[in-house]
Amino acid sequence: MSEYLYISADNHLDTHWCPKNLWQDRLPAKFKDVGPKVIEGENGSQWTWEGKLWDKSADGSNSALFLKPFREHGVDLPDGALPPADPAILLNHMDQSKVWSSVVFASVRKWNVADPDLLFAVYRAFNDYAMEMNKIHPDRMFILPALPTKYPDECLRELDRMIKVGAKAVEFPPFDVAEPVYDELWEPLWAMASEARVPLCIHIGGAADAPLPPYHRGAQIAFLSTAPFNLCNTFSQLVFCGAFERNPNLKVLFSECRIGWVPFAIEWCDRQVEERAPDPSAPLSMLPSEYAKRNCGFTFEEDYVGCEMMKLDWCNLGDVAIWGSDYPHPQGTWPDVSIPIDKMFDGVDPAIKQRVLWDHAAEMFQINGPGT
Repeated sequence: MSEYLYISADNHLDTHWCPKNLWQDRLPAKFKDVGPKVIEGENGSQWTWEGKLWDKSADGSNSALFLKPFREHGVDLPDGALPPADPAILLNHMDQSKVWSSVVFASVRKWNVADPDLLFAVYRAFNDYAMEMNKIHPDRMFILPALPTKYPDECLRELDRMIKVGAKAVEFPPFDVAEPVYDELWEPLWAMASEARVPLCIHIGGAADAPLPPYHRGAQIAFLSTAPFNLCNTFSQLVFCGAFERNPNLKVLFSECRIGWVPFAIEWCDRQVEERAPDPSAPLSMLPSEYAKRNCGFTFEEDYVGCEMMKLDWCNLGDVAIWGSDYPHPQGTWPDVSIPIDKMFDGVDPAIKQRVLWDHAAEMFQINGPGT
């Protein structure tokens, strides 16, 4: 590998790629029977917990099903391989794409676990696994520990635990929060993350118990078509509640939301400051656009509209945009990420391109780079 060109701020470790022994090896004994495990049944290898069947598993008889997209791209992988969960394979795939570091989102935030104590144990077990993996190459792999935001007290305890074991960032799912993110109960968490300089990473999605709309009369496609915008409300709530005002070192990454809509959203937030009476319960000393530049990042894989907007002097989109490959998802840009990147960034100022593809993520996640 002669040259690394990119940092990906959005990779994935979906449930079906997780090793089948991940939770059984780490859960307390009292939870092993009801906790996550892989079984073989009429649908092949499949995850189960609390007596219900969930996602299929690639660690078992369904291996070929999940390896098929890789093999169709000419990637030679043995049966049973778990590319996103195998450090050697993952780093090799990153090398092929000239990607130095990857920030990896798991699927634990999507899990519907009824027993709160089991849910806490599931999160802790996964987070322990993530931190074990992150030690293998600390500057290259960042599997994000996740916070159980449905339970704020446990959420704060888990953030504290992860900070103490050296987490560089954590995932904060906003869709299951006990109270809106503008509520005062979140103040200790914003303060803790800010003081530790541990970014909170927020991925598009929905509540764990909210299924996708039916694949009928366009309902599901319409939902997915508007999914990039569902973090706009979270961004504006964080700005206007004063989370960034009171915690200047709080960093938040809004992931896989694309960027073409971001300049309008930020400009519209600025207009609210200019046109409406201020809220005395949350005074602000800066414009939302200034908080966005100082505190936030927004990731995209392929967004040609967004990259065109980077060419506009008034837009300043390069200050907040961060690229991510979305590996290993089929709508992402792997294996040859240079093809869409070269097309998207044709005519973009090289300094802006460098910031979007490397510098901004390196700053947010304290990435040193090759040779350090």
